[in-house]
Amino acid sequence: MFLLLTQILLWVLITFILYRLLTEVIPKQYFTLLGALFLFGIIALAFFFPNDQLVSAAWKAISFPLKPLGAAIVLLIIALRKGLAKSQNLVVTAMVILLISSMPFFANLLAQRSETIAQTDPTAPAQTTGAIVLLGRGSTFSFGQTQLNNTGDLVFYTSQLYQASGNQPLVIVSPGRSFDPQGNQDQTVVEANDIATLLTQVGVPRSRIVTESSGLDLRGRAREIQRLLQEQGLEGTSVTVVSPGFGSRIAGQAFSDAGINVIAQPAGFFGSRPVAAINRLPSPLSFVPSEEALTLTTRVVEEFLTSIYYALRGSLSVNPGNIG
Repeated sequence: MFLLLTQILLWVLITFILYRLLTEVIPKQYFTLLGALFLFGIIALAFFFPNDQLVSAAWKAISFPLKPLGAAIVLLIIALRKGLAKSQNLVVTAMVILLISSMPFFANLLAQRSETIAQTDPTAPAQTTGAIVLLGRGSTFSFGQTQLNNTGDLVFYTSQLYQASGNQPLVIVSPGRSFDPQGNQDQTVVEANDIATLLTQVGVPRSRIVTESSGLDLRGRAREIQRLLQEQGLEGTSVTVVSPGFGSRIAGQAFSDAGINVIAQPAGFFGSRPVAAINRLPSPLSFVPSEEALTLTTRVVEEFLTSIYYALRGSLSVNPGNIG
């Protein structure tokens, strides 16, 4: 009942925000109505056909104003339309959004909060695991040869967990759908095989590695992995899920909802250690805006929007503590 109420409230909030945004940007009421209907149709398609590339691209486009850079741009557009002399507050708001979201100090604070929530009990690695699932999308890229990407440390962490387990668990590689600029539909299969090859080079026997590339969204991948566990006689065993710090919370929920006993093991954290932990004042440079900090803040916002997206779809049992 609470989940249904949350979905309804989120839908009402999004509809109100879209209406207000279009009213400010588009002066003619009938154009505003047509624009609202178009955007609502795109959102509806995103929920019915979440794996379609065109719908996915459209969803990213309409969610752009909800991110720091997009919000600042929209505010500046509204200010230009009304006249800068009458819209000083909008300009100041846009500048504040960009300034705060691009400061390393505040970006790290947001990342620490998001990634700390995703972390689990430190005693979890001591539990016996029947399988290790590596959600390694974007871990590798091929340019003549396979190379590690910015989340490539997940591959090494998976190897460490395998070596420390002592019981030779099954390693399931499931990178999920990744964007390929040339439209290669087999990119997911290629990346899964590349990750499997790298795992063998860092100590995981190829006979203990299984690739899963048929599940397109997170819930579909969780169902496919549950099927693989049943085929391997591992149903009911604990499963260690290795994923980036951002999104590990949602991944854990998706696998739990699929009936899998999850041990979440996030890795690849972006937030630095808290100021209190290192017992010194933040550096003055941490208040100097940078594009890296803006990217980090945007990733935190995207993780938040993803939580809302799954809550609206009713795909995951999201509770109040998991949104935000």
